[in-house]
Amino acid sequence: MKCIYLILLCFTIPALGQEHPVNEPPSGIQVRIHIPQKPLPVNIDNKPRLIYEAHLGNMTAKHVGLLGFSLVDLKKGKTILHYDSIALAGRLRALTPGAKDSGNIMAPGTTYILYIEATAEGNTFPVFVHRYNFRKEGQSGFSLVKYQDTLLFVNPAPVVLSSPLKGGNWAAIYSPVWERGHRRVVYTVDGKQRIPGRFAIDFMKLDSIHYVQGNEDSINNWYGYAQEVLAVADGEVASVLDDFPESPTLSAHPDYRPEHATGNYISLKIADSRYVFYEHLKPGSIRVRPGQRVRKGQVIALVGFTGQTTGPHLHFHVADNNSPLGAEGLPFVFEKFTQTGSYPDFSKFGKEKFIRIPARKIRREMPASNTVVIFN
Repeated sequence: MKCIYLILLCFTIPALGQEHPVNEPPSGIQVRIHIPQKPLPVNIDNKPRLIYEAHLGNMTAKHVGLLGFSLVDLKKGKTILHYDSIALAGRLRALTPGAKDSGNIMAPGTTYILYIEATAEGNTFPVFVHRYNFRKEGQSGFSLVKYQDTLLFVNPAPVVLSSPLKGGNWAAIYSPVWERGHRRVVYTVDGKQRIPGRFAIDFMKLDSIHYVQGNEDSINNWYGYAQEVLAVADGEVASVLDDFPESPTLSAHPDYRPEHATGNYISLKIADSRYVFYEHLKPGSIRVRPGQRVRKGQVIALVGFTGQTTGPHLHFHVADNNSPLGAEGLPFVFEKFTQTGSYPDFSKFGKEKFIRIPARKIRREMPASNTVVIFN
């Protein structure tokens, strides 16, 4: 095996929204790296976390394998995160139309997305480097290529929001590692690929076990159905969609295409390039109109069962553009909520009691994955 020495490429935050062509080393490998959305830390479980992606374009005519990926504290030289080839096989997915997922192997002339989640050990993220180990196919077998790029984090504060719902128990349903979770669904709008649901949460109301009382097929029996939805900040209604009909039963619900995934929704502009989306709302329940100013805590709609969904719940996310699918998802935190439990094994959701913990009052955090919360 032929070893190529480390190639150092340095980039800082202002360049993160641009493509980063990699200089061609002696082995003849060429990979284009692109960070489509600037990574922004968000507090979860009292620790800053990063949830972002790298796009890797194999510009060669040969297959290239990604053998390892690491985040390393540039000052301390300490590895914060490492994905080996087995872990990468579950995180590297084809973006080029028609390209197939092949574990950690990238086909010639194709682009792949690498999903990254990291947790800081301290209160802030340091300057750190991405380190990649690639293996390139050649006439005499495979050669190893290593390189790194540098990222500088300034820890800007995420959007702080009030409660979107009242009371509890509300299960905050999401996971960054779910294969078909919001965070891994890429939409192409106007020729650009984006992840609007990067930080999306589905809120579903339950008792100690169930999310429905009685016949599950009837949406009126779901605890969360027709619950009041609240404005999470002062702002202006940017857009409203309220023409989706609602099936009274799960069994009669149409199979909507992705472009109709939202069902009835409200987009609320709370700052420049900051839009809050509320989706799957009940028909006829939307109490606001585009251009209307709203106040934090104001009732704006009711939870419903419209669009691409398997049951009544509130889909909630923040994005950088007034488009449900043509925008990048942004991190956010809630002013306060109380955590009462969690589902470490989400396969037990709706079947067994959630794991109760001593009620913990939390401020300025995003609920952790699949936890149970009460909004004050």
